[in-house]
Amino acid sequence: MEGFQCVAKVEEIPPGQVKVVKVNERAIAVFNIDGQFHAIYNSCPHEGGPLSKGRVKGHVVSCPWHDLAFDVRNGQGTDGGGYCVGSYDVRVEGGQVFVGGRRKV
Repeated sequence: MEGFQCVAKVEEIPPGQVKVVKVNERAIAVFNIDGQFHAIYNSCPHEGGPLSKGRVKGHVVSCPWHDLAFDVRNGQGTDGGGYCVGSYDVRVEGGQVFVGGRRKV
């Protein structure tokens, strides 16, 4: 898959879990929400909190430092603060998870 990088096997990220991977030297959090994989930049834009350590409810992850919340499907902030994070295309093929280029938010 051109432009995509293999980051994990599907079984390495069970439903409800997250794994931090490196893509082009950036830390990316890959979430498995009910069997669907989503990837966002792992650093909260407010003060750099690790989003992979945040609380996940539905498709929303909250920063563990200040509770800013982001939709893991597109990186959009959900609390009206104007913050957003980069999101990445994800594909699953042959039991492997691939992350592609950054999507605009």
